[in-house]
Amino acid sequence: MMPVKKLNRLPDMWGDLFYDQWPALYPKRGTTPQINVIETDRKFKVEIAAPGMTKDDFRVELNADNQLIVCLEKEVAKDDKGKECCGDEDCAKDEVHHYLRREFAYTSFRQIFNLPENIDRDNITAKMKHGVLRIKLPKKHADEKLPEMKQIAIE
Repeated sequence: MMPVKKLNRLPDMWGDLFYDQWPALYPKRGTTPQINVIETDRKFKVEIAAPGMTKDDFRVELNADNQLIVCLEKEVAKDDKGKECCGDEDCAKDEVHHYLRREFAYTSFRQIFNLPENIDRDNITAKMKHGVLRIKLPKKHADEKLPEMKQIAIE
């Protein structure tokens, strides 16, 4: 099982250099969650670290091309004037919020995994716990494999 990743920007050194000077020329930057992909004899497991996210922030789909698609959409907290704020409950409304460093502000994320043929599509499960989305993809039993050759009767 391999994740599909599209690289469509300059290396970070150049992107960071030019983004700081001309941010309007570059798409909105964001961070992506860390992902673990684990294989056992009976299943694959995908773990996506997303602190502060809930299960309602995610969408997990399996398409006809046997691809697992994981999407995250999260609204950014805004103050009364429409400016981005930290979302902390005990911050004063009139405080100016300026991040000095921000590494886990996921607002939009999409990852596609190409799945092998031996995945049991009917028994895939997903669970969000302690800031980690865990997706279990059981493998089909060996006896469920299709025969290599099947004789088709001709009428």
